[in-house]
Amino acid sequence: MADMNGHMGCGAPGSADVDVAGGVGVGGWFVVLVGHNGERAVGRRLGERGYEVYVALQREVRVWRDGRWREVDRVVIPSVVFVRCGEGERRDVLRTSGVRGFLMNRAGRGGSSVAVVPDVQLDRLRFMLGATDRRVDFVGEGLRAGMCVRVVRGSLCGLCGEVVGDGRSADGSVRLLVRVDALGCACVEISELDLEGV
Repeated sequence: MADMNGHMGCGAPGSADVDVAGGVGVGGWFVVLVGHNGERAVGRRLGERGYEVYVALQREVRVWRDGRWREVDRVVIPSVVFVRCGEGERRDVLRTSGVRGFLMNRAGRGGSSVAVVPDVQLDRLRFMLGATDRRVDFVGEGLRAGMCVRVVRGSLCGLCGEVVGDGRSADGSVRLLVRVDALGCACVEISELDLEGV
């Protein structure tokens, strides 16, 4: 079984050691949304409850101004923990402290469904993070400068606005612009995970 850092003993990722412990059904990798800087703590709590979890971390060297340095694990996908569970366990996952909800897939017609990440995609991500000595950054798809979006969760849920600029901040947020005719624009930084295209 993998730990939350994705380290999987000697077997290949996705091999027989993947998930049979704790009575957790093999229903796919769900994307659990957590609070800011809560990835490791939520991953640990879910692991203690018997779920296989994965937090996308990359080992890197941090150097301070005074010359001191240390190896640290940097969170590559902020506010996200991957958890393997069956449909029946999702309610239990939601009751875990720090969990805000599941990422929804709103791309399909006829309503939204819970997003599921295929094993092969998570295996590739794990391999990339474990094998390269270069910094890996995660870039969300679909949101471009000028795109109209709606906030789908949080205190601004329901607000529509426009994405500003092409860059994202270090915590994975983008700038959302709300125009006020004849006055100008109000702008706020918001997590890309909280937005959907309209």
